[in-house]
Amino acid sequence: MVGFFAKAIRWPVKRFLPPAVKARILPARSVSISDATWNQEYGSGTWDYLGTTREFARYSVIAGYCRHLKPSARVLDVGCGAGVLATWLSSASISSYFGVDLSEVAIEQARQLNIRGAEFAVADAATFEPSQVFDVIVFNEMLYYLENPEEHVRRFARSLAPGGLLIVSIWYHDDGIRTWKRLKAGFDELDRVRITHAPTRFKWDVAVLRLR
Repeated sequence: MVGFFAKAIRWPVKRFLPPAVKARILPARSVSISDATWNQEYGSGTWDYLGTTREFARYSVIAGYCRHLKPSARVLDVGCGAGVLATWLSSASISSYFGVDLSEVAIEQARQLNIRGAEFAVADAATFEPSQVFDVIVFNEMLYYLENPEEHVRRFARSLAPGGLLIVSIWYHDDGIRTWKRLKAGFDELDRVRITHAPTRFKWDVAVLRLR
């Protein structure tokens, strides 16, 4: 009976709320979103807030880690959306940037930014296999959407150059805490910060990891 009511509650939540909110309030499990839904969300401007001051501190930290720890990095951004991080890194001395996302609409928006040295491709993070090596791989608020996220992070880590690093950002909630615990089992945490946006009280953890 408890399971029935749990499903009854989850169904309208998953049906009507945008993906960003679903990931933050649903129980500890991946949130499967179709590419059509992602396209609709990006086309309607649902994700435009990622370019506002509400997200400024989080992107500052991610970009800062890239600049400071790997100033000439080849960067892979998994789940890059419309290229917000690429914009942050456009003035950095990175070697190259490659962003992948499931949404064709998001990738087209990213390409329209015309960022020098940045490439974008439509790809599913759950199955994408990089054909080159990178110095930094970023998972920015996207691990919610993968089954067994730590296994995917480990898979992507095989595409790191020697000494390469992983940068992970996760919204601070119960499932995020559990994900960090799973990541700690296979990765060394070199640094981590917790960011709080005072007006909304949203919190994020951003960490630098290395495969153990």
